[in-house]
Amino acid sequence: MTIEQQLMMDVSRKQFPPLMKESVLDKIGMSDSSYEQPLPAARAALTAGGAYGDGKAVRGKWHVYPEMAAAGLWTTPTDLAKFAIEIALSRQGKSNKVLSQKTTEEMLTPQSKNFGIGFALNKNHPGEFGHNGADEGFQALLVMNSDTGRQSWPTPTTGS
Repeated sequence: MTIEQQLMMDVSRKQFPPLMKESVLDKIGMSDSSYEQPLPAARAALTAGGAYGDGKAVRGKWHVYPEMAAAGLWTTPTDLAKFAIEIALSRQGKSNKVLSQKTTEEMLTPQSKNFGIGFALNKNHPGEFGHNGADEGFQALLVMNSDTGRQSWPTPTTGS
């Protein structure tokens, strides 16, 4: 991902945060998302600090990642849902603001075991795609079905 980030910057001659804002975030309406590292003061004031599993706060509230493509997206649940909806609509040929239907279909086609390109796939639930992520003190999980438009959630397990 870091090599892809650098390639995009070299070809476009733009820094990664404004390139992604222009080519992806604005097109989908992800107005509360950014790749800016470090966060500007105004956005930082609205951002939660990270915490470890034991509840201890991350020193300095969060880590700054130079590998922005892999670990630098700051977003909200609403904006993340906009992203997932755009992927689903693109696959259906109903919206192609960022990716063509053909490209999206390739991304959501198994390339190895349970993975497409950039997304985990679930053979037991056709159309389901997802991606998880974790930075120091933060975790995210996105799961959606491009056929039904519904979000899926992992089935809770019960202990004995």
